[in-house]
Amino acid sequence: MTAWDLVRSGETWRLPIEQRSVSRCIVDHAFTLEFHVAEETVGVRIEGAFSVLDQGRIHGLTPTAPIKLGPALGLFDQVVRSATVSVRGKLDIAFEDGRVLTVEHDDDYEPWEIYGPGGMRAVCTPGGTVTVWQSVEAPGSRAPDMGNS
Repeated sequence: MTAWDLVRSGETWRLPIEQRSVSRCIVDHAFTLEFHVAEETVGVRIEGAFSVLDQGRIHGLTPTAPIKLGPALGLFDQVVRSATVSVRGKLDIAFEDGRVLTVEHDDDYEPWEIYGPGGMRAVCTPGGTVTVWQSVEAPGSRAPDMGNS
């Protein structure tokens, strides 16, 4: 197991970005948060609808409306307190300042994916199934599907 692998705990996976700060926000046909440590990068790419909870207000966002992504861009340089993915495909990233980014699963599309060093990748497929590939350095290069049950 490497420092960048996802760790399963019951009904959730913990993402390897806790205590890391957002080093880059990328807006293209998606919204991506990147976390850099030395020469390694972990990214959270969001292609579907998502929300940012900030001071009690929920901002509904989508990469297809980039002009409205201000609340998400404000996550730049913020430190992650916790980051999890549920077996149903829900992604939650909570930040030290109290903000929370949430992406629910989508019945028709892949709403998010996570990528990192050594081929580490997790993808939420349509319907909420999450598939995880651990880094090549980890024992067993691919973890099984998380499934919906």
